[in-house]
This record gives sequence, C-alpha cells and structure tokens, in this order.
Amino acid sequence: MALSLSMLLSLCLAMGAMSKPMNFIFVFPDTLRAESHSGYADANHLLPKNVTPNLERFAKTGTRFEQAHVMHTQCSPSRCTMMTGRYMHVLGHRTQTHLIQDYEQNYFRSLKEGGYHVQFFGKNDAFSANAFNLSVTEWQSLIGYSSGKPIVPFPQAGYFSFLSQGSTNPPESGGDYEGMMAGIDFITNKPPEPFFLFIPSRGAHPPYGGPLGFHNKFTVADVKASGWVPRDRNIEGMPTYMRNDIGIPHYRNLTSLDDDFFYQIQAVYLGMVSYTDWLFGKMLDALETADGGTLKDRTALFFSSDHGDFGGDYGLVEKWPGSMADVLTRVPLYARIPGGTPGHVSKAPVQTADILETMLDLANLTQNNTWIRFGESLKTQLMGGEGDMGRFVYSEGGFYFENEQMIEANECLSACPAGMYCPRGQEEASKNGSPRAAMIRNLTAKLVHRPTGMSELYDLAADPRETNNLWNNPKSQNLQVEMVQKLLDWMVLTSDVTPVSLDSRGPPKYPFPIPPGDPWAKPGTMQPQEDVMDYYSVNGITTD
Repeated sequence: MALSLSMLLSLCLAMGAMSKPMNFIFVFPDTLRAESHSGYADANHLLPKNVTPNLERFAKTGTRFEQAHVMHTQCSPSRCTMMTGRYMHVLGHRTQTHLIQDYEQNYFRSLKEGGYHVQFFGKNDAFSANAFNLSVTEWQSLIGYSSGKPIVPFPQAGYFSFLSQGSTNPPESGGDYEGMMAGIDFITNKPPEPFFLFIPSRGAHPPYGGPLGFHNKFTVADVKASGWVPRDRNIEGMPTYMRNDIGIPHYRNLTSLDDDFFYQIQAVYLGMVSYTDWLFGKMLDALETADGGTLKDRTALFFSSDHGDFGGDYGLVEKWPGSMADVLTRVPLYARIPGGTPGHVSKAPVQTADILETMLDLANLTQNNTWIRFGESLKTQLMGGEGDMGRFVYSEGGFYFENEQMIEANECLSACPAGMYCPRGQEEASKNGSPRAAMIRNLTAKLVHRPTGMSELYDLAADPRETNNLWNNPKSQNLQVEMVQKLLDWMVLTSDVTPVSLDSRGPPKYPFPIPPGDPWAKPGTMQPQEDVMDYYSVNGITTD
C-alpha cells in the first residue's frame, strides 16, 4: 500500500536528518511463538503477566505485527527462505543441512555489496561457507546456555519430552549472553557505518530449561491462573503426527503423561522466552545511550524468530518439519525505524522475508537488486499505515524423496537410543513419516495440503486455536476449493526464478580448467563443518 503524504514526509525528514544511510539491528532468537509474548495475549491465547516486559516497552516506540508467519517451520529452511526471499521449493532448501550457496543472491549479500558492514554474532543454520564469506563482513559463533539434565531419567515416560532441571548458572553466562554483549560492545564503540548487526541466539530452543531466575520464573499454578490451557491431545481428524498411536506422542513416549506435565513444559518455555526478552532489554537500553543517544536516531531495530514451538499444546513438544500449526508458523515481529510511528499495531498478514526486504528498501538498494524474491517492504506499516488485509501467506515443509527424508532421519537416529532426537528420527523414518506439505493462510482461513497425508482446513474466525479440521467437510467444500486453487496459483507463479547472470551459448575455449576450490566440482562432498549429527552443539546447548 502506498505511503500517505504525511507518512512520506515524516520518513523523509528522519532520513534527511541522517548524514549516513540507516543502520540495522536484527535480534533473532530461535524458537519463539508469537502467542507466548505478552503483546500477543488475547482471549484465545492467555498468558501469565510479565512474560516479555522489554518487548512491550519497545512496542510502545514502534510497530508490533499481529500476524507474522515463517515460510518453513524448521531452523535452517526457515532462515534460508527469509534470507533469500524465496520459498523453499524454489531452490530446495528443505533440510537442515542444505544451506544458501554462493550462486544464490541473498539480502545479507545485497546489503554488504551495497556498502554495509554486516556483523554477525550467533547461530548460522543458513549460509554455506562460501556464501557466508560473500554475505557477512565479520562473524563469531556465540550461542546457547545450559538447560541442566533431563528431569526424567532414561528410558521412563517423559524423558523424551525435553523437560530439564534448569541451569545452575546465572543469566549472565553462556553464548546467548555473550552474543548480546558482543553486539552491545559493537554499537557502543564507534561501529563502521552503515552497519547491519545480526544476533541470532538459541532463544527458547528445547530442551526446556533456562538459567537461574528464569527456569522457575513461572510455575504451573501461574500458568493455570492465567487461564491458559493446552490444546487437546489426540484430536480425531487431525494429522497423523498428532496421534497417540503412530505420531510424535507415541515415539516420544508422551501418551501416559498427565496434563500437569504439559503445563510444566509451558511454564518453563515461558521462562526461556522471558530470558530472551531480558537480553533484548539490554540491547534496547544500550541503543538509547550509544553515541551520546544519537545512534538510535539513525538505526532501525527489528526482533523476530525462525519458528515457534508446540510447548505442550496438542500433547507435543519442540517442532515438526511437516507441521504448519500456528504455534509453529506465527512468530513475534516488533520493529522501529527512525521517524516511524510509535505504538502502532499492524494486523495484516506478513512473512519473515518481508523484514529483510524492508531493510533493503530503507537502505535505498532495491533498484540495484533485480534478483527475483518474494518479500514485501513493511515501510508503510512502520509509518503507521496498514498492509494488505487480504494478503495470503505461505509455508512449506516435510519430505517425499528418500534423500531428503533420510538425511533428516539419520541425523536424529545416530543419537539412539538415549539421544533426545532419536524418537524424531524414528518417526521421520517411518512410512510416509513427515510427508510434504504446503500451507496457505489469510486472516480468516488456513489450508494445509499434504498429497500423501492428512490435509487440513481451518475456519480461523470460529476456531482460532486450530482444533477442528474441516478438510473434506461438505459444509466447507467451497472454501476448500477456493483455497486449493489459490495454493496452486501460488505454486505455479513462484515455482522457479531466473538467474540474474547470463551464460554464453557457445562452448568455453578449450581447455577450461575448473577454478580451484569450487565446491560444486566434486558432487556429493561436504565442506568441513561442525558435526551435523549433534543438534545440541549447533544450538549451543549444554547440560552442565
């Protein structure tokens, strides 16, 4: 939607007051679902008080986006889609270990090539080694904190729930804290401008266990008193991954646990969310005083996440690569730009790729970047306007071919019998485990199509918690047909992107040696990296 004259004038005055292009800070903790943040609480999504006080303080100075959705519900594919502005099906970023390559343009690279210093403190899960070098100026892997040991011993029921005892370490320890402190040190010591500072932390990634003061910040009694209740378990007519007999609850041995166990998971998860908020508050305070209080006047600040978490809802834990439930796709999104409208709430649907498209827009670099992408600038909303209330957003996931299904499954199975991801590998390796899925959603309806599994259709106005699957319900046939048609249209229109560079139709001059170090010269090889089997180390998780 076009900016009004008053909005455009405010933005022009703010940008005109800056002697340099706008800076960007993007705080991006892992595994945060929107409804577990105080600003997103409503009659259908209740919470204890004071979960995210710093983000709500920040929201008063900027914009909170009510319906922000990820384009995939796993760490790596979600980041790849966000950073390239392209849906997963375009270039095959379907697994945790098929990352952005050097031949793919991405927003980070566009900002770097546009003159930005791109500073990175935290988790990767997005770039291959060559792409990292092309896209980031300086980086340091600072991520994680201790969660303590499992609260239930192996192999008892509840062991595979990820529920942990919590850490004995103070909150001022661990990689997430160090990463935020490194970011603060960066902005408070005359950083090279313009800069883009990215801080992707562990956030609330399972296991469920937080630092001292946050692990037990909320009790089961607190959660119950708030009115929050977990979505029902083993609901008839829902996808197979939710079923007690052949789904996640079966493989993780969760079916015999009582409701209080899942309330405890939710309570600890909220404490971890609150810890990420506490860390964000430190950045917020530092930005207020950096460069004598002037840096904030030329710096935009964004906060969001790569996906949500079941957190005990549906009797489930962590995430699932083929699920498009709102608890996984809907993430918090808060943002503030110089000259923007304070205290604004945007209700129109948006996607995470829009965040980086907005940065490119605010940096005046869109005309120099003609590569095809599907993010939309949020500048209108940040200036107090509203986006497209009729917009559809999309997400994808799951597996079909063996080379994608078993790559994921084998990573998890390698940790059997006692590794926390062993049951996930067993479920994904089962017949039709985690089948491919594609989601289309607007403000009133959601459809998830699984060609080889149980599809889903929800009337979000009547069923905002997604517990009544209307797929193939005769009363919903018109809605189902309409949504399937729109999903097909989207798939056709986004199915591929034409590269920016051109190739000669003639042969190269003979001989033509392959450049040394070309990773694509030896198909089937992998570059040296951390042990991809170790999901804990990738996320900086320790149990000490």
